[in-house]
Amino acid sequence: MHHIFNERVTLTFTDHVADVMLSRPDHHNGLDWAMIDGLLAAQQHLPQLAGLRAVVLSGDGDSFCAGLDMASIMSEAERLPTLLAPDNAGINPVQRLALGWREAGVPVVAALHGHVYGGGLQIALGADIRILHPHARLGLLEIDWGIIPDMAISVTGMGLRQDVLQELAISGRKVSGEEAYQLGLGSRLSDVPQEAARETAALIASRSPRAVAAARELFARAPDLAHGERLALEAHLQQQLLAGAEHREAVSARMERRAPRFD
Repeated sequence: MHHIFNERVTLTFTDHVADVMLSRPDHHNGLDWAMIDGLLAAQQHLPQLAGLRAVVLSGDGDSFCAGLDMASIMSEAERLPTLLAPDNAGINPVQRLALGWREAGVPVVAALHGHVYGGGLQIALGADIRILHPHARLGLLEIDWGIIPDMAISVTGMGLRQDVLQELAISGRKVSGEEAYQLGLGSRLSDVPQEAARETAALIASRSPRAVAAARELFARAPDLAHGERLALEAHLQQQLLAGAEHREAVSARMERRAPRFD
């Protein structure tokens, strides 16, 4: 199934995996108004896909995303205030560009290559897993314009090293994919990040969706809980799985040496 939200963003859905691709390759997938609209539309569409189990987020051409295309954005400057206007949940559209992937309810795997700058890096921080090309170039370049990163980085960056994020935000220093991985900004390195992201998503999609969801809930909620509450949550989530049909199917498949079937 192939959806084109506009000329900037395509979504392909096969075998339980949605492939969302930024497609403005001649501008390193720089964010203009059409790209912003397309990404927000794709995010809203994901939860409506029946049987969705994983998402791959990638960029067409030489880069993942070089960040805001300031010239294009300023060409419709009257729209600028809308970007910072919060919705009922207190989230504004630029923050949603990063946080909106979480609304899909399944793991999102980002493949990062070429330029991954500013808004591009912040969008990627909204993914669960980031696979980096060693020669990718990452940076928070908002400081070049005398501003700060404001695409929900204070939320998406919570599990990352705060000194690393702060240095990048206040210096504008660019780092290679290899250094970014060492600094904890990526899950792993690959010379073919798109391929690796698709393989990872396919592997996740072959697993028990309920178990995947429970693991995501555990890792999302645990940081805000006290020690005892974390352990209670872990036990509670496991208990719910042990009683379920998907657990029985996973066990049967292992015993019978076959691939499990999760409807």
